[in-house]
Amino acid sequence: MAHLYELTKELTVINDELITAEGEITPDLEKRLDQVNLALTEKATGIRKWRAMIDTDTSGLDAEISRLQKMKKIKVNLADRLDTYVKGCMEAADLKKIETPIGTFAIQKNPPSVEIVSEEMVPAEFQTVIPEQRVPDKKKIIAALKDGYDVPGAKYIDDRTHLRVK
Repeated sequence: MAHLYELTKELTVINDELITAEGEITPDLEKRLDQVNLALTEKATGIRKWRAMIDTDTSGLDAEISRLQKMKKIKVNLADRLDTYVKGCMEAADLKKIETPIGTFAIQKNPPSVEIVSEEMVPAEFQTVIPEQRVPDKKKIIAALKDGYDVPGAKYIDDRTHLRVK
């Protein structure tokens, strides 16, 4: 069976011969044209079947990706719950660090953060304007609070901790 590009070349040759013959289709040209068209149909049918298999594979891959994403979410949630459990136990026992042969657990202080209590109360100078929307700029607010300024609608938080696992 000829390759698709060979069939295309043959059609071009037949077209050139038809032009040279001023559009007259000889029995030989008609036979060659039928053969090329039949071969092209067979090739196109094979390519369409291949394409259908690829589409099926793609659907299967999408389903597998979804399944793996769900499995990943379950594992991430489990890891978070385990960290929360260890952190709670360490805090209850007043331990700041546990070293093990395969890693270390340590409770560390979080960097200072800001909790926006009321966005409406935050002055305009501490807000970033996003087209048609005002959003408090937490970096500006935390800098001002650290410098001793009072920012209405925001409060300074520096007593939170997190668990670092190495």
